[in-house]
Amino acid sequence: MQCDPCPDIAAAVGDMPYVDPSADEAPWYDPAVPESSGVLGVLGLGVAGFDSSPITREPVPLVGDGSALGPVRRQHREIAYTVLLIAADDCALSYGLEWLSIALQGSACGTCNGDEMCVFSCCPVDGDRELRHLYDVGVLDGPQVTETQYLGSGAVLATVTFTLVAGKSWIYREPLATLTDWVPLGTGDVIGPVDPDQVYQQCVTAEPCATDPLCPAPPLPPRPPAPTSPCYPSGLGTFRRSLISVSPLTQSAWLETVPVLEVRAGAQDMRRLIVRFWVNPQGNPCEDVADPCNVCTDINVSYLPAGSHLRIDGRVQRSVVECEQIPFGTATSTPIVYGPQGGSFRWPAFSCPTGLCIEVWSDVDFTAGDATARVLLVPRSDVG
Repeated sequence: MQCDPCPDIAAAVGDMPYVDPSADEAPWYDPAVPESSGVLGVLGLGVAGFDSSPITREPVPLVGDGSALGPVRRQHREIAYTVLLIAADDCALSYGLEWLSIALQGSACGTCNGDEMCVFSCCPVDGDRELRHLYDVGVLDGPQVTETQYLGSGAVLATVTFTLVAGKSWIYREPLATLTDWVPLGTGDVIGPVDPDQVYQQCVTAEPCATDPLCPAPPLPPRPPAPTSPCYPSGLGTFRRSLISVSPLTQSAWLETVPVLEVRAGAQDMRRLIVRFWVNPQGNPCEDVADPCNVCTDINVSYLPAGSHLRIDGRVQRSVVECEQIPFGTATSTPIVYGPQGGSFRWPAFSCPTGLCIEVWSDVDFTAGDATARVLLVPRSDVG
């Protein structure tokens, strides 16, 4: 059988040459189940679902001619696999199907959100450039045997199909290599007294010019006020500020990117954490980027307890705070994340290679000397 069309795949995934399931500690091998040693492997035959876009739109017919296009949305992604399960005999085949069915149910610690799925988009060379990630993945249709073939040695080849579903339909690459290092926050520049929100009061926007000043339009009904952070501390303050620069040359011209923010609070409580993104198309030093109209968005978190680890992940659009609690282990909770000036938060995505300057602000009196942060930018696409 010709079953190794990618000569470098073993090196890319760190596999040693295969001997047998027990010696190799194959994932399905179980010393308590003797027939598990007769399962020789699962060979991929075909997959469908990565080369189709999940973008959909439903036009709404108008009363007159034509239709309103309606919003674009991305539905879930279904990924159908056809594989060959190779077993030494019928008993091993039966166990192999049991194992495959359980393995496809996801990790034992998984939730209703599903798991992360890692695949190669093509035959790997170094393993990183070709690696792709999908999130919130789970089984949709379990394994079904569609054909069975018996060999003269008694071995069995079973053709099996199953379908996975990705709740987040985006296909993500590895983060940009220029943004993998942690930035110390406790040694950042001391800024202040300053009001970090003043930047939003400095940007002058164009006023509509079609309104007749002698005949103003009737006022619209008042809107309910947007919810804001009840604990957002505005006004003057003294801050530690650290800068992270992203060159426009490191960003793809076509793939948009989403941020993943991680903060380690260190030895004391952290308060008034602000992470601000600025557009920097010229690639200027971030110390000189100060045009208030180039501010993209803010991420605001009012409080992080000492020793905690915050992750705000734009790939799965979820945020979590992990706190080590001896002797109980790690406790997790969902922080409330706010946007500019403590307002509503929207998950940012950067669709153009504009370059970025990222500022991390925190109250100088509540920033530990060992506090650190990093911001990853992860490219994504609809097909892969």
